[in-house]
Amino acid sequence: MTPSSAPVRPSSPGSASPPAIRGVAAGGWLVDQLPVCFAGDDFLRRFMGIFQELADGLRQRIDGIEHTVDVNVAPPVFVRWMGGWLSVTSIDPSLPVSRQRELVSGFGGLLVRRGTRAGLEQALELVTGEHAEVRDPGAIVREGDPPLSAGPVRIELAGTGTVSEADVLAVIDDWLPAAASAALWIGGRRVGAVR
Repeated sequence: MTPSSAPVRPSSPGSASPPAIRGVAAGGWLVDQLPVCFAGDDFLRRFMGIFQELADGLRQRIDGIEHTVDVNVAPPVFVRWMGGWLSVTSIDPSLPVSRQRELVSGFGGLLVRRGTRAGLEQALELVTGEHAEVRDPGAIVREGDPPLSAGPVRIELAGTGTVSEADVLAVIDDWLPAAASAALWIGGRRVGAVR
């Protein structure tokens, strides 16, 4: 048989090894999904390889998304951002990261008590590390009855721990019910009022 008379046999796309595509040696999850009639086309495999690389980067980000919103492992900037979701906007970036995580996690657990005496006490204890006592002279009033003059909520702390009095007042302002006012006493002296 002469070379021109040799029988011509079509090669199947799977018989030839595909060329290396930008770090994707034999294909990959996307390139390997090409229909058989296109799988042997070198240009198309490389072209699909571009989209595979882009998708791989997106898949890596999506695969780790649960860690981005987990206060225990999220980057510090995300921890403070999550604090903003809880209206805890005054987390000092100079605090140790572990303390920032503790504050956001603690305020998250207190969210259901926001606007209550117990919630305010626990929020102040979380921030200061000191015992807080809240005396709420509030009252329940029936619809149509005139509101009672209950006076301000009295908040007593032994100390402020490592935070400033201004930070304590900011927490009180955040956690105090909208229509209430408060007087803060620290170590037996009146420090200030909120609203």
